[in-house]
Amino acid sequence: MAGSQFYVIGKKGFGVLFLRTSPLRVASVAHDVIVAYEKSHPGIDGYARVAAAAKAMMAGQDGQSDTALDQIQIQGIEALIAGGASVSEADFALVGEVVDTSWDFNRVIQMPIESPLHAVGPSGSVTGTLFEAILSDKPNSAP
Repeated sequence: MAGSQFYVIGKKGFGVLFLRTSPLRVASVAHDVIVAYEKSHPGIDGYARVAAAAKAMMAGQDGQSDTALDQIQIQGIEALIAGGASVSEADFALVGEVVDTSWDFNRVIQMPIESPLHAVGPSGSVTGTLFEAILSDKPNSAP
């Protein structure tokens, strides 16, 4: 992989997460920050504005000059998202809330993702690097 993967995941009412894989960097824009932006920019959907700006940045940073977006394309993406469309280039994106007090998983349900769940759970180590998880159908085979 010559570059880094970049993910922007937003859920209205919760905020937007920016994730870069190499080097691992994560940032978030809280819902309250987006609401404050909307208040200072009447008529603007803050989530749509963030998404359109992120898409424009990614298109401009992909190393191919012919994929850069012009202002009309950026406004089109913003209008789509403001209108309620779900826009994704991912094969799937799942968003939910978890309670960190106890990650008590049923072993059958978490197979084969035990390794990544332990890495991101409350007892996972904070390393500042991307944890390369494994998939396994055997319990306790996670590193």
